[in-house]
Amino acid sequence: MLYAGVKEKIITPDFPTFLSGYPEPKDRYHTEVHDDLKAHCFYLRNEETEIAIITLDLISYTKPRVKKVREQIHQACGIKPENILISATHTHSAPACGSVPFNHDNREMYPYYLDQVSKLIVEGVSEAKISAFPAKIAMGKGHCGKEQGVGGNRRDKDGPADPDVFVTGIKDAKDELRGVLINYALHPTFLHAESRAISADYPAYIYEYFQDKNSEVVVGFHNGAAGDQSSRHFRTGQTFEEAKRVGYAIATEAEKVLSELEYEHNVSLFTVHTELEPEMKKIPPVEEAKALQQKVENDYQNSIKNNESYAVQRTLECALIGANNMLRTSMGGAKAIEAMAINNPIEIFVLGIGENRIVAVPTEIFVEFALRLKKESPYKNTYLASTSNGYGNGYVCTPESYDEGGYEPVVSKYERSVGDAMINKALELLKNS
Repeated sequence: MLYAGVKEKIITPDFPTFLSGYPEPKDRYHTEVHDDLKAHCFYLRNEETEIAIITLDLISYTKPRVKKVREQIHQACGIKPENILISATHTHSAPACGSVPFNHDNREMYPYYLDQVSKLIVEGVSEAKISAFPAKIAMGKGHCGKEQGVGGNRRDKDGPADPDVFVTGIKDAKDELRGVLINYALHPTFLHAESRAISADYPAYIYEYFQDKNSEVVVGFHNGAAGDQSSRHFRTGQTFEEAKRVGYAIATEAEKVLSELEYEHNVSLFTVHTELEPEMKKIPPVEEAKALQQKVENDYQNSIKNNESYAVQRTLECALIGANNMLRTSMGGAKAIEAMAINNPIEIFVLGIGENRIVAVPTEIFVEFALRLKKESPYKNTYLASTSNGYGNGYVCTPESYDEGGYEPVVSKYERSVGDAMINKALELLKNS
């Protein structure tokens, strides 16, 4: 018999915070709250196992923080740390949650705020457990992609993309929908650096869509393999209106899937883990990093001079962001390398709900790897949740992208072998589960 509990907690800061996700401007402190940031807590229990799933409207949640809050949840309500999945939605309109921006060290910018977030997570999971009800659960998938003007590959508008909308629904004994967990691969960057409003970006409108119809339902969001997925070539603007259009499009498809699912009372629950010590990229000497930065700067300025399209200019601007980041890393020397080491090894986490599987990784991983995972998984419903159980060291890119260049492979701290190594580990867990 399955029992479930759901709880939503508001984690919006009550003081001006630096909004993380863009390198400029360096004074991007929030001046308003457009929509509250939330922690969505889901509790599942059968006769053998207790599981907690938490999604956070934050750009990231570091590995040390994950370890600490897992232990706090265990102490508060007995759920084993290894049975707790914590994911960030990766919104670029939330407070900096790692080190002080633009510094290569491990000092948190807002330790007090993150302590409060941790406290609310523990409260949310505890309250979800206390209020658990006899439940049934199901998972399925729908489709929302280029045809709807949603998502797509930001490096190449005709490149690989993942239009799957995975949906997990939780109902109570009265057949009322109580919890929804949605997975979709798309960067939450409809709001650009000019915005100084706190927001969960397009996921906020997924929540709104469902809660306008039922204010009691708790809706969480797992970002998929969005490392090279964004709205760059498909959006009509970087506005709240456009974020709403996309959020509602995804939610509409999710609602359709929920209406067609067959829910089960008796399902197995389990987690399995492994770790990967990733091959790290050699940090270039300062002079080499400076030369790359200058070349990319020239390419970007020429695109402006030649009045190239917005998509071309934005791609080159992002490449410049990557080159600037790598230059800062190079200049950081041993301190930067030490700061990166705290995120290793990479945790590969698999959650099983009946015949459904969620694979969680801490990085921003390219969509090609998720497509391979889904194709080779022995389970019909398998999805990848990125920026989970830590953040890692940023992008995990395809080998080909390192030859092509651009923002993600330039800024990545991993070697080209890491993506396939992660998927190999995940598939091994899947095939043995």
